[in-house]
Amino acid sequence: MFNKILLTITIFTFGFSDLVQGQGQKFTLKEAVEYALQNHLDVKNKKLGEDYAIEQVNETRAIGLPQLNANVQFVNNVEKQVFVFPNPATGKSEPIRVGNTYSTVGTLSASWLAFDASYFIGLKAANAYTELVKLQTNLAERDVEENVTKSYYLVLITKENINLIDQNLKTLEDILFQTEGFYKNGFVEKIDVDRLKLTLSNLNITKKSLQDQYEVVKQLLKMNMGMNVDTEIELTQSLEELYKSTMATENSTFDVKLRVEYQLLNRQLVLNNLDKKRYEMNKIPNLALFANYVQSNFEEKIKYDTWYSNSFWGFQIGIPLFSGFNNRAQLKKRYINISQTKNSMEIFENAAKMQANQAVAKYQRSLETIELQKKNLELANEILRISSLKLKEGVGSNLEISNAQQELKASQTNYLNSIYDLLMAQLELKKAFGK
Repeated sequence: MFNKILLTITIFTFGFSDLVQGQGQKFTLKEAVEYALQNHLDVKNKKLGEDYAIEQVNETRAIGLPQLNANVQFVNNVEKQVFVFPNPATGKSEPIRVGNTYSTVGTLSASWLAFDASYFIGLKAANAYTELVKLQTNLAERDVEENVTKSYYLVLITKENINLIDQNLKTLEDILFQTEGFYKNGFVEKIDVDRLKLTLSNLNITKKSLQDQYEVVKQLLKMNMGMNVDTEIELTQSLEELYKSTMATENSTFDVKLRVEYQLLNRQLVLNNLDKKRYEMNKIPNLALFANYVQSNFEEKIKYDTWYSNSFWGFQIGIPLFSGFNNRAQLKKRYINISQTKNSMEIFENAAKMQANQAVAKYQRSLETIELQKKNLELANEILRISSLKLKEGVGSNLEISNAQQELKASQTNYLNSIYDLLMAQLELKKAFGK
């Protein structure tokens, strides 16, 4: 009885799991981006890099903290050390073994880098490097968001193309049915029927190709999201909905400081200046404190009755005098690095301004193009409607229907492409303005 109940529960569990997997996870564009930012391995690696940078800061900070070490040494003098001394009585040198059979020495030592200008500079540089790594994470997140958004749009536009072909197929099948009736009654020629069948066949081939492409771009989206490509997903937003959301774009003033790339270069400049300062500080003396405490035991047998102590403390001052002009060469190299970074910042600022201007122009042009394509689509639909009406009334031709159908298909494709171009233009606009 228990086994039957267990079998029933197992079957239900697997059945429910299959049902959930069959339905697939549902994602809006925002949800897809959020999923990617949490699960994409590139982003995870960058965040691990942040943790690594934090530990580097801790490692650098530890250099300036007191260091304490303990050491215990046990020695068994199996053969004691031999010393040779002259014997005045005989006038000859005689060997004498000196020392104890067993010796144990315990040492406790402490040291502290009390003052070192380069250490404090290094600590600042470590903190600045942590900020640099965080900016690299932001850059990776922006790239992941961009890739997910592009592939999300691509899936939607491919799906819309398939839907449009389905509509065209239905329209052509109705026209073919009417034309075959006209052919049977002798009103049209067989070539008219064959021409429509050829058009239908070509549309079916295009549809199958788009269906294959649809699966490919869906896998691309899942890969960009950091998801297993075999997982079923469903997109809940339409191309039209996303298109309308772009119309609410606010005008922004370009500020290169909002670009992550510029922030990275600026942080690199900070690191270069700190590196230069480190070599400038090499001329300043450093101070280190140290102390030592020793307990020793020497016996002929292993016993620890008597211990002898020894201790001392002191300090050491390091004064750099002459490095063979090595420090001067290192300092000049750092000045060169600073100049190169400043040049890179200026190059990027100029290029970013051009990119922003191009993005604005492309977005405005896309807005104008989509309005024109919408009007063209309305005209193509009207032409097909009139051509179909004329054919029913016997005053039109099958060739006219075929031409109208091809024009409608081209207009639909152009309209979809214009929506896709607008979405891409809006994405590039956000990137150019550092949003």
